[in-house]
Parts: sequence; C-alpha cells; structure tokens
Amino acid sequence: MSDAAKQGFFLTGMFDREFVKERKNDDGSYRKVHYLGFLIRSDSGTDLCEVRTKQPEKYAHLKRDQVVTIQVFLRGYKDVVYFSDER
Repeated sequence: MSDAAKQGFFLTGMFDREFVKERKNDDGSYRKVHYLGFLIRSDSGTDLCEVRTKQPEKYAHLKRDQVVTIQVFLRGYKDVVYFSDER
C-alpha cells in the first residue's frame, strides 16, 4: 500500500530532537522511554508534540527543523493520552 493510500492519524511538524525519559516501574526499578519531539505551528501558537517510539534508530537520519510527516497512533494509560509511532 502506498503512503498516499494509508488511513489514520498523521502528524506533520518540524523535527526538534530525540530524548529519553526515565519511568519508574511498579516494582521500583527504572526503564528508559524514547520520545521524538516535533514543533507544531498553527495560527494560535507553537506547541511541542512528544511521540513515543520503541525504535529511535529509525529516526536517526532526521535533521533538526526538518519538516516530516509520520503516522501516529493514540494510546492511553492511567488516564493519560499519548502518541506512539507503532501499533
């Protein structure tokens, strides 16, 4: 299926950076979670959108301020909604 025929939610923005956050597990241990940061500009302002990824190496070729479009999926966990790049 070509990219033009895909359906779903797509995010178009300027790539800002990749970053890592440490999350605490229920057992007290920590794990690293990778995110991609995108600057989204609209008529009402500029926002930073964080997209969670399990494959940060897939985006290593992106340059800062490069405009990209990626397919995102909505996720929810404990009343928090976030974006992910994988199903």
